Amino acid sequence: MGRFYGRGSLSVKSSFRYSCGYGETRHLSTTRCLLNSRKVFITIGITKSLTKYMFILTNKVLNAFFVSISAVFLSSTASLAQSHSSHHHIMVGIDGLPTLAGGTYKALANPNYGRLSLLFPHQHEPVEISHFHAIGIYSYTGEATNPTVVETSTNNRLPETRFDLPPIPLFPGSGVFAGKNISQKTDAHMYSDLKIRPVAHLTDDLADPYVNAIYNTGKGRWKDLLGDEATIALQLIDITPGLTVTDASGINLFNAVNDTYVIGQGDWFAFTPVFSTDGNAPLGTYSATFRFMDTNTANGRTPLLPSGTFSLDFQPVPESSTLPGIVLLGSLGLLGGVKRQKKKNSR
Repeated sequence: MGRFYGRGSLSVKSSFRYSCGYGETRHLSTTRCLLNSRKVFITIGITKSLTKYMFILTNKVLNAFFVSISAVFLSSTASLAQSHSSHHHIMVGIDGLPTLAGGTYKALANPNYGRLSLLFPHQHEPVEISHFHAIGIYSYTGEATNPTVVETSTNNRLPETRFDLPPIPLFPGSGVFAGKNISQKTDAHMYSDLKIRPVAHLTDDLADPYVNAIYNTGKGRWKDLLGDEATIALQLIDITPGLTVTDASGINLFNAVNDTYVIGQGDWFAFTPVFSTDGNAPLGTYSATFRFMDTNTANGRTPLLPSGTFSLDFQPVPESSTLPGIVLLGSLGLLGGVKRQKKKNSR
């Protein structure tokens, strides 16, 4: 029996146990967390004793190690989050809560009421307490007696800052994306599915306890329909030079900041943007900031209120050809640590 300590997203069919760093320990065969600790402690059983070996990795090497080890150990046994991967992506809804029910600004009017909102689902145990996290919604700042409305929130990024996770990885592309690093859905990173769908699509699967739980987040706060006439667009607010946003065919969605691109109409669309950098772009974090807008003003229609602003963070990963070497290096280091510990124990 071994123990894995750290923050990570690792799907491994084994008897390993791990701690996500959030005060809980689970079996890796049934769950996952996201690896983002520069110090990863691994305890491996040797005969009847446990030996602890610590890897201290730079952020760049750790990210490569993370991608590599996920690929090496990924099994067909899905984690809890992966078991609902068809509903583990970005969603857009309308805030139906008129008055804040708790916190510093309890009983004040909700500044996000009636606005489009980015929602990201989180699965928990028991599954019935799973729920949405609202990302970048309108919020208050300042004293409760004289608050100021701001067009975002402190939780306004994906990956969510509170979890101290690595950026969404960009992998070498092919076809129309040859020579680029592009966003791709992976089992290893819970925020990598960038598909956008309205909340209403969940109604097809409400018999699933997880889907039912997220759909009813906040006693149904996000259940209002967008409506057939709603024409939902992304507006680009800011972007790191070198990062581009395209559709699946490689066509750029935006020519400049403040441009909008319609991603769908009504409550049943699905759209997945592709984020990319040049294949030789410098390593680092690339970010894009957006808001959702309803652009339909035809025949005097009043559009839905726009969302607050939210950002997505990305990071190119090393070429796949370099990853086996990194895994091998880490493995040799681990074995070396184990060997030294065995010698020490025999003294």
